[in-house]
Amino acid sequence: MAKVTVIDALMGSGKTTAAFKYINDHPEYSFVYCTPLLSEINRIQKECPEMNMLDPKRIDGRKINGFNWLLEQGKNIAVTHTTFSNSDQTTIENIKGNKYILILDEVLDILVNFNDIASKKIRSGDPQLMLDNGLISVDKYGKVSWIAKDCEDSSFSDVKTLADKGSLFYLDNSFLVWQFPPAVFDAFEKTFVLTYLFDGSFLKPYFQYHNIKYDLMTIDDGVISPYHSTTEEQLARIRELITIDFSPKRNNYKGFSLSKNYYLKASKEDKSNLKKNIYNYFRNIAKASSREIMWTAYDDIKIDRKETKIKSVLSGPGYVSRPITEDEEKQVMEDELLTSEEKQKRLTCMKSCYVPNNARATNIYRDRSVLVYALNMYCNRYSERFFSNKNETDGLNIHVDEDAFSLSCLLQWIWRSQIRDGKPIMIYIPSTRMRNLLVEWLNGSNFCDATA
Repeated sequence: MAKVTVIDALMGSGKTTAAFKYINDHPEYSFVYCTPLLSEINRIQKECPEMNMLDPKRIDGRKINGFNWLLEQGKNIAVTHTTFSNSDQTTIENIKGNKYILILDEVLDILVNFNDIASKKIRSGDPQLMLDNGLISVDKYGKVSWIAKDCEDSSFSDVKTLADKGSLFYLDNSFLVWQFPPAVFDAFEKTFVLTYLFDGSFLKPYFQYHNIKYDLMTIDDGVISPYHSTTEEQLARIRELITIDFSPKRNNYKGFSLSKNYYLKASKEDKSNLKKNIYNYFRNIAKASSREIMWTAYDDIKIDRKETKIKSVLSGPGYVSRPITEDEEKQVMEDELLTSEEKQKRLTCMKSCYVPNNARATNIYRDRSVLVYALNMYCNRYSERFFSNKNETDGLNIHVDEDAFSLSCLLQWIWRSQIRDGKPIMIYIPSTRMRNLLVEWLNGSNFCDATA
């Protein structure tokens, strides 16, 4: 049975530093340190020099093969979420073969849309087509099994592969969803999850779904301690750093406005008005230069070959791109940890005023001070259905706290900016719901239930 400790502590509270200390203090164990970003691998290698944390290299073109080889050797490993999410039966067996401890920096994407990970995309009607033709079957939990003798249509090969692994679910007549194998957590001696607002993550209900018990802890003065919510002293310091725009003219987006469904149905006039509000805030209210700006909405969305333009329509003069210095570019180009492709990707991000709403655990935006969060975040419906199938079948009550989820997304994004260094920021949040969630949190509302 997995032994899991969730360390739920405010961004900048020292979770990562405490994790590095734990690794250095326990050389008798082998460690897997899993981080969202390749750049963080360089950091742990510097902070834990005696532990020789190795970065998996590609074997036969795949990093998961390099990861599995290092596990088999019992090496200490620093790995990205992307590689770790490809864990397979070989991974599980190699972890069990050594006394490994997992330190998971930020929660994994436990559930994802099939088309986000498959090399061969499927259309919305394909799952029903496969059911009607006897290619797949679906059990009471929505789990997909491939029952045909073979896979004559190569466009469905990814479906067969993931179904054979037990990693596909059919939900709401349209979605196939991949699930991270819970046996991976069971294989480790211990697991530490470093996060904030765990109650709003999909990992909490995932643990409940698979009956994985966990202890909830936090960080006090760099020490792992019994859990408590964010203190008034911490919130007071943060309140001093955030200036929120409350203008009624720019903040009249109520209810479900600015959600993904809203944007999918919004008229050109609706988007044009929001664009004017964003431009006015940057240009006339904040008087921001492009180097100070970070903003987000939804990326342009493509469903069954039909594209809805969101990001590209809301983009405007003065907040599309920003200059970077020669020293900043030199620092990236001289980073030996990054491949040429990764260096170019980082430079592109640094030059953009737009920061994706799912940006996590990255420092490259820490010089930004004027922010716009132009969306109203909700959980994916297919993810909710995944848990409700289990509830209906087994009489359980597993769910994601939607407000905690939305707040967590907002705070994670805000903390990409210079507030992570204790510097002030200005922010415009046109969604009444999202703005109220932030205000309530700043005023001490507890969005985290400590029940394990």
